[in-house]
Amino acid sequence: MPPRYRKLIPGDWLERLIVGMLFAVSAVGIYLLTGTVLSSLLIGLLVAVVAIGMVSVL
Repeated sequence: MPPRYRKLIPGDWLERLIVGMLFAVSAVGIYLLTGTVLSSLLIGLLVAVVAIGMVSVL
């Protein structure tokens, strides 16, 4: 039987690329819109956490 739960950190290089690109694009987009570094990093981290959760479900 396959394991019921996957690891929380993406293991495949493509999954890591997807999460990294989502973090980078969202952080840069928020920075360009607001001009603040801290909020852009926090929103980028939030997007990365959601992306990791979605990748682990897939």
